[in-house]
Amino acid sequence: MQNLPSTFWRFFWHFIKKWPISFALFFLTPCILILNVTVIPYSLKLIIDATEQHLSSRELIVPAITPALWMLAIAWLSILILARAQNWWQGYIIPKFEADIRMSVMEYLTHHSYQYFSNNLSGQLATKVNNLPRTMDSIRMIISWNIIATISIALASLIMVYTVAPIFAYIMFVWIAVTSSISYYLSFYVQRAAIENANDYTILSGKIVDIISNIISVKLFASRGTELTYLHKTQDLEATSNKTLIITLNFLRITVEITSVLMLGFTLYYLVTSWQDGKISSGDFALIFNISFALMDQLWYLGQALADLAKDIGTAKQALELVNRPHGIKDKENAQQLKVTRGLIEFENVTFSYKNNGNIFTDTNLIIEAGQKVGLVGFSGSGKTTFVNLILRFFDINSGAIKIDGQSIAEVTQDSLRRNITVIPQDTSLFHRSLFENIHYGNIEASDEEVYEASKMAHCHEFIQKLKDGYQSLVGERGVKLSGGQRQRIAIARAILKQSPILILDEATSALDSLTEKYIQESLKILMEKKTTIVIAHRLSTLAAMNRILVFDKGHIVEDGTHDQLIRKNSHYKKLWTMQAGGFLPEQDVEG
Repeated sequence: MQNLPSTFWRFFWHFIKKWPISFALFFLTPCILILNVTVIPYSLKLIIDATEQHLSSRELIVPAITPALWMLAIAWLSILILARAQNWWQGYIIPKFEADIRMSVMEYLTHHSYQYFSNNLSGQLATKVNNLPRTMDSIRMIISWNIIATISIALASLIMVYTVAPIFAYIMFVWIAVTSSISYYLSFYVQRAAIENANDYTILSGKIVDIISNIISVKLFASRGTELTYLHKTQDLEATSNKTLIITLNFLRITVEITSVLMLGFTLYYLVTSWQDGKISSGDFALIFNISFALMDQLWYLGQALADLAKDIGTAKQALELVNRPHGIKDKENAQQLKVTRGLIEFENVTFSYKNNGNIFTDTNLIIEAGQKVGLVGFSGSGKTTFVNLILRFFDINSGAIKIDGQSIAEVTQDSLRRNITVIPQDTSLFHRSLFENIHYGNIEASDEEVYEASKMAHCHEFIQKLKDGYQSLVGERGVKLSGGQRQRIAIARAILKQSPILILDEATSALDSLTEKYIQESLKILMEKKTTIVIAHRLSTLAAMNRILVFDKGHIVEDGTHDQLIRKNSHYKKLWTMQAGGFLPEQDVEG
């Protein structure tokens, strides 16, 4: 994974420098606008002066102005050709530039911990990812066609006017300095307002996506009005910050416009009086007049552009929070690939606690032998899920070590760790892709036949065949088009295809009907063969096939043994067994 700069300009340069020649041309091409404000007005000056000199001999006018006409034509043609050539070349480079930013940010984002995504709205994160490439290219355009173009035009204009009438060059210098200073100073206010508005906008986008993603709940609870009220509060914040941004932008633009008009008015007045006094020729008048208007035009666009630049930088800085936030769970430098030959899991003096909470585990020692089938039981919040999440390294432990086949999971790469562990959760979430793609996700190197075979083993081949588009049927966002049982069977097929040496089941058959569960249990038996298996059990009858049961209570493993051994002890497990209603364990200890 590449390290991305966290400050805006370093981040911008990090991607620009990958195409140095192309972007050098992009930044230099706007300098051709110098021709528009210098060569073209100068050609007009030559034409006017030559015409005045040959008024008595009109037949000499055309030969006299022909060089100026050629100069005019060449200038226009050069501007046209270079501008269009750059536009054409941008079509090849800019999509790559934007894609590189987007994919680099996504790469960094996906390295964040599971907890990071639990604490952030997906829509909010997606908005930031999409904002960065768009604003970066917008900033590139403003720098090229407004800032660089204005600087080059201003310098060329000053030099050109200075050679004709130095006093007007001094006036223009003051004009440029005042306008640029005002734009620069006010741009900081725009940037501040833009960051605030961008933050409000991304939060708003995140909440909109959250509501749409949970639209079934909105419908079932008839809470459309409640959700709109909930959204309206965020919308009011975004509207307020947006109003502040627009007002600040317009204040900057109006200030630049007023300054430019006043300076242009003074320049024109002095220009007319100088011509009347004979200090400058008619050609000089035309030259300075045209350059003054062109310069005012460019400075006006610069004022607009600086406002937009400040807004885009503010938006980009807000989006850069994605790469400013350090990763919570990191691979160690030179982390090795996990090699699992047996599947032995060891907890050595493991202590773990969530932030601002007491310890969930304290000096916990445990060995799960290779190939062993272990059930985890306990009330909700007793530590079962935390135990599994620590094995998956969704969290780093405070002290001690968790090892698989003697290798500390903190010393190996997270990807290699999770490739060796298959998890079938109770609530399966699928990609909004085809059924084939969702099953194939378990092993992207598997053949089509292996996908179909895994589907048959998981007993989902039957219902897939009945669908209009078969395996190419889209499942909807998070698999919403499928029933809970169908989603679970797809998850089991995916797990069968993955074939990792360690298997974790979170009551994988709870969403299935009785007949399907019977078939799936048979498939799971095949799946669990020669694998170290951990089963989080909400239905204690599923523990019958387990070699061993770990009983959790308030973050402690209070009992360890087989079902028969624990029943005979007549302690916590026996209590859980007698409390289960309808085959399921209650969420909490109802007996206090």
